[in-house]
This record gives sequence, structure tokens and C-alpha cells, in this order.
Amino acid sequence: MKAFIACGIFWVSLISGCASLNQESIEFHTSNNIKFELSSGRFDSVNVQPFETQLWLDTELVGSILTMETNPDFSTAVEEVRQGFREAQKSSGNVTELDLGEGIFGFSVAVNRYTTAFIATSQHPSSWIIISTTDSVSDEVLSTLKVH
Repeated sequence: MKAFIACGIFWVSLISGCASLNQESIEFHTSNNIKFELSSGRFDSVNVQPFETQLWLDTELVGSILTMETNPDFSTAVEEVRQGFREAQKSSGNVTELDLGEGIFGFSVAVNRYTTAFIATSQHPSSWIIISTTDSVSDEVLSTLKVH
């Protein structure tokens, strides 16, 4: 009887453990060759707009990805995002410079339960990317950021 109960507990543990392993990650690719991953369980619908892609879970907006054109006052997107970083450091939010490699500049700002990343690459001087997510998914997004 003890062996049967132990075997039952083992199978229940195995089955319930495998259920969480089946959540696949979705890889997002932006126009600037920036990539990040997000578990499929973190959102259930995608709303594609002309310049923005929104990620929703039930009725909550959990993230958005925007492509921004470089302001004519700046010669490159990297220059504009660097200026944004300097301005953000003056704010009350938690500002973190992202280590994304040579020719890429990015930073994130955490304010009011949202984290927003601003990323520019020297390969795409005319536009840069904003990725804004709820704090519940921001670590997953920021830890998987890659630029190719």
C-alpha cells in the first residue's frame, strides 16, 4: 500500500511538473534586429498597430513594442537614446544601462509597475525601439534581449 501511494505521489508530481515545462517561449524580432523572448503563458493576444505591437493577457496590457524614428535634431538613433538616458537619470525612476554589445546602446527605466527599455543600434541610425512591459514580465524580456 505504501508503495502504491508513493508511486501515485510520484506520478502526480511528474504530471504536474511537466505541465509547467510545456510553456513555450515566443521570440520577438523588431525592425532593428533586436530580439527577445517571452513565455507564451505571459500573454494571450497580440494587437498589431501601424507602429506599435501590444501584448495582452486577459484584459490587461502587459507589454508593447514601438519603433521610433530618430528625431532630426540627432544625427543617429544611438545619440538620441544616449540623450534620453542622461535625461532619465534625472528622474525618480530606477534607471539601468543595458549591456548589449558594441554599437548598441540601451537603458531601462522602472516606474509605476512598468519597465521600459529604449534601444538603438549603430546599424539602424534612423530608428530605435521601445519595449515596455509590466514588471511581472520585464525580467524575462530584459534577460533575453539580443541584437544581431
